[in-house]
Amino acid sequence: MELVDTAAHHGVRELAREFLEHGAPFLWPELPDLAGLPPDRIAALPPLPYGDPKFSARLLREQTDTTTTDSSRPPAVIEQQLAWLRDELPGWRAGCVYHPLCGPGAYAAALGGHGLTAYVGVDAGPAVVEHARRRFAGQDHIRFVRGDATDAARLGEVVCDTMLLTYDATNFFAPRVFQELLGSLVRGLRPGGTAVLDLRLAEDGTAGFDEGRRVHRRRTGSVFRDGPHLLLSEGFTAADGALLGHRIVAVDDGPGGRPAEVFHSVLHVPTAARLTAALTAAGLDVCVRGRPFAGSDDPNLARHLVAARKPRTAHRTPPWRQP
Repeated sequence: MELVDTAAHHGVRELAREFLEHGAPFLWPELPDLAGLPPDRIAALPPLPYGDPKFSARLLREQTDTTTTDSSRPPAVIEQQLAWLRDELPGWRAGCVYHPLCGPGAYAAALGGHGLTAYVGVDAGPAVVEHARRRFAGQDHIRFVRGDATDAARLGEVVCDTMLLTYDATNFFAPRVFQELLGSLVRGLRPGGTAVLDLRLAEDGTAGFDEGRRVHRRRTGSVFRDGPHLLLSEGFTAADGALLGHRIVAVDDGPGGRPAEVFHSVLHVPTAARLTAALTAAGLDVCVRGRPFAGSDDPNLARHLVAARKPRTAHRTPPWRQP
C-alpha cells in the first residue's frame, strides 16, 4: 500500500515529531487507528510481501548478515539450538527434512551434522530461494522450492522424518490456519517422525517487541526500503497479548523522494497450553518444550523450542473397552 508522500510537505524532524505525538493516521488519514481495530481485523491485515522480488532481495541481505539475529538465526545460534534439541531428545536424527518458510539455507547447512539424509525447503521469496539453490548447487539431496508453504497439493507429496517451523514461522499463522497447516504437515510425517517448532509463546513475554510509536533512521537501507529513509513504527497488542504487531511506514529521508509505503507484521502468540492442544489435536505427542537460549540477553532469542512426535502406532481402544 502506497501513501501520499506527506514527507514532501514536512521537514524530517517535523514529520518524526508529529508521528510520535499523533500517530500515523494524523499524517495519513487513510490509515485506520490500530487501537480501534478488533482482533479479527488486525489478524486480516496484509502480511509482509515476502514474494515481492525487491522485498525478497532486501530480506536476503538481512538474513545473510551473521552479525545479527534480527531476521534469521546465525549459524552458531542454529548449532546451539540443534545441540540443545539433541541433548533433550537423544534419539532424534534429522533424516528427511521438510522445512516450510525455510529462508536462505542456514538450517540445511547445519542439519548435515545431525543425521540429515534429504531436505526440502519452501519459501515465497525469489531472491531467497535462488541464493539457497546456488549455495547447495550439486547437492541433489537438498532442494529449495519457491512457493506457498501452505499449498495443500505440495504438502500431499511430502514424506519426511522431521518437519521444521523455525524463527517464529508458527506465529505467522492465525490459529485456524495453523491448525489446518499442521494437519497437512502431520499427514506427511512418518510414524515416529518429529515436528520441531521455534516460536514465541505467551510465556516468553514481549521481549524484543517495541510497543508504542518509534522512529528509526536507516542510512544504508533496511528490509523495507533501499537508501536513506525513516521507519515510523507503531507497535500494538490485542486479544490480551495473543496478537503482537507492528505497522511500519517507510519514508524517504529527504524531500522529493518516493511515496511512503506501509507494511504490517502480526504475530499470533499462543500459550503453551493452547499450542499443546493444537499439536495433540493434529495427532502429535509433545516430548520437549524449553528455552535453548535461556539466560541470553538477546531479546530475539527469548523463544521456546517445542518438539512433538508422531506415534508409531495409532492410539486405539480395544473393542472390548469401547463404550
